[in-house]
Amino acid sequence: MKNRNIIYTAIRSLAVLLATLCVLSFDAPTALAAGAVYTIPENAPAPQPDPSLFGETTDPAVIQSLIDRSATLLEGQELSWNADIERMEDSIMRYYCDDSILVITWKEVIQNAAVTFAEIKLADGSQLRRALAGGSYNSGIRQKATVMGEEANAVLAFSGDFYDLRSLGITVYQRQLYRNEPQRVDTAFFTAGGDMIFSHRGELAGPGEAQAFIEQNDVLFSVAFGPILVEDGVLRTETERYPVGEINAQYSRAVIAQKDHLHYLLMTTGQEGRFWRRITVNEAGQYIFDKGVQKAYTLDGGQTATIAMQGSTVNRVDWDQERTMSDIIYFVSAIPEA
Repeated sequence: MKNRNIIYTAIRSLAVLLATLCVLSFDAPTALAAGAVYTIPENAPAPQPDPSLFGETTDPAVIQSLIDRSATLLEGQELSWNADIERMEDSIMRYYCDDSILVITWKEVIQNAAVTFAEIKLADGSQLRRALAGGSYNSGIRQKATVMGEEANAVLAFSGDFYDLRSLGITVYQRQLYRNEPQRVDTAFFTAGGDMIFSHRGELAGPGEAQAFIEQNDVLFSVAFGPILVEDGVLRTETERYPVGEINAQYSRAVIAQKDHLHYLLMTTGQEGRFWRRITVNEAGQYIFDKGVQKAYTLDGGQTATIAMQGSTVNRVDWDQERTMSDIIYFVSAIPEA
């Protein structure tokens, strides 16, 4: 009898221990894996994101819990998002979080303009990519950002420069230089390490200069629209005429910014609900600068300006009608598919 009691007590203690572990596993936020290395081969398709890790909420505490468990991924960097932001009334926050990527989207009202932000922190530069409609340069095909994002397994997709509408700037795709017309617009280049670097209009115009720049900086792709809004943490005010983007007109805007290492902030502005004011390029620069970014660059705005997740738009696209376009910039998970 004594032995049976000992066995019963041991089994009961083990059951309590297992139950406690289950509660900790499912209820308590846990830190992401420390020391893990996440990368995707350069020309390999991105893994599909885990559908169960997407979500939406109106509760800042839910987002904060994701941030807490992403401490390793964040590397001590501060986010632009915080729980005290005055968000647009009745708006939701959308998110995705795994060991290799954290994405948070939210909406604010700034000077009566509807502003949508998407903040992204990556584990590796291979998770920042560009896709061209049709899969190749000058394919003649246009697709919606939502469609291209889904086809590329994007966690989040962002409208690009709509390169096939104009012949300006320096266009690089998959390390190949396709267009070299640097005289009139600024160009943003993206490196294999996940950094955004700039050339100003008129630079890299000499024979072989653009190609040398691509090789020296390990450039994977570029976008050519502009102008540059923030450089080295300094706000730039555009006073000259600029050939694209109707910079001094009231317009819906799209901006890509880098806040820190492998840390990006996207912004669109437009009309939503009772907030109907469009803005100039210089106003867009001020909005994104106020979020503490180090670099920022204008992309094609108007009806092109689109942030997409899970096959739907995050921002309100002009006229509620998503347009087809030639290209996107997108962010992916590096966690291998099961």
